[in-house]
Amino acid sequence: MIFVRSLSTVLPVFGFLLLAGCGTNSVIERSQKMASLGDYKHAYEEISVEFDRQVVAGEVAADVAELHSQLKLEWMRDRAQMMIFAEQEDDALKLLDQLEELDPTYSGTKPLRIAAIAKKAGRIVERANEQLNRKEFTAAMEGYLQSQELIPGFELAEEGIERVGEVLARMSIRAQQQMLQAWRKYPDFRHKEVAWHAASVLRNTPDLSDAKRDSAKKLAKNANHESAMSKLQEAKSCESANQFGAAMMLYRRALQLDPELVAASDAIALMEKELLAIGLLDRAQIAMRNEKFVIANELLQEALNVSTLLRAEINDMMMQSRKLHGQMDYQEALDLEVMGKKAEALAAFEALTKVWPDGLEDEEARIVGLKIDVESAKAEWAAATKAEAEGKLEEALDHYLTAERFYAEWRDGEVHAERLRKAIAAKALEAAGGGS
Repeated sequence: MIFVRSLSTVLPVFGFLLLAGCGTNSVIERSQKMASLGDYKHAYEEISVEFDRQVVAGEVAADVAELHSQLKLEWMRDRAQMMIFAEQEDDALKLLDQLEELDPTYSGTKPLRIAAIAKKAGRIVERANEQLNRKEFTAAMEGYLQSQELIPGFELAEEGIERVGEVLARMSIRAQQQMLQAWRKYPDFRHKEVAWHAASVLRNTPDLSDAKRDSAKKLAKNANHESAMSKLQEAKSCESANQFGAAMMLYRRALQLDPELVAASDAIALMEKELLAIGLLDRAQIAMRNEKFVIANELLQEALNVSTLLRAEINDMMMQSRKLHGQMDYQEALDLEVMGKKAEALAAFEALTKVWPDGLEDEEARIVGLKIDVESAKAEWAAATKAEAEGKLEEALDHYLTAERFYAEWRDGEVHAERLRKAIAAKALEAAGGGS
């Protein structure tokens, strides 16, 4: 009977395990087949049901866990790809960020990220082109610049920027400045108890020569010193966290408890300086936000002279201010280049390299290009005047036009070209008349 009952207990359990194992294998196979057909969504859903069931059961099989993890990545990649096709690039990029957090080495992330960024940049340029056609120049330029934030040097955006630059060059200085501006915004109860007890003894012992009174005074003094030291430690913790206002209040309380505590009085003087430095830092940040970098640097230097504890932070802010100042200068030089003022832009970029000898942006490359344009324009102009002096009007005209292409804003090349066209036409007419 025992033997039979054992079989009746074991067999159902063994059979259940066999069925569960077969079921798991079947789920894996179905998921793998769906994935092989590119149906990652349903493949992931299929394996997720089995994965969740095993999680609830308390043990997940290694092959199920591995496939679940793999298919989750594939499903996320596939979903991101569909989002890109549907022109939902921002959602796709967020999903790719999540995918990269799950597996930084996953090979499918990078190409999709590149594709999403490229498509987003392309759509921004398309919209900017439409705005440019509607003469919405500010919005168009903002679009081109946004696309280049995604893809530096984006060729389609460069073409649009050139077109906007052509329009800008024909505007008044005031209109140009308006356009440019639009493109640039916190257990010392024992000590208290002792102090209270000593005060009680002093009140109840009017005889100044009583030994109890003298002992109580010492006891009170010691208790106050202990309380002061406790406050001192609290203050140091606040000081370490750069909470100088809270630290100074605690140091003052410590000094009230023990007026002979030199460490507290010294620390109060230090905290006053650090609070002054914080005020200077706040003012410097405001100046930096308003692009008043000279004022910001003066405030930061003053803070550096005052502070002992914030020197690292102040130095970081100085570096940040210097870089922001450099980027502003770079942008101003770039604006000059966009407006066609190449000599002024060249001088501005060269001044930038003196402040940033190791480089800030791509100013070295821009200097090379601008030098070529300026020097070529000068050479062509010299050749034009020489040819004109020699009576070679057609040759002079060609040189003037070439100089104009290199540097249109340098001189009134178009005026000279028009004058030569008329002279050439008159000469031809004269020649034709004389021939007849």
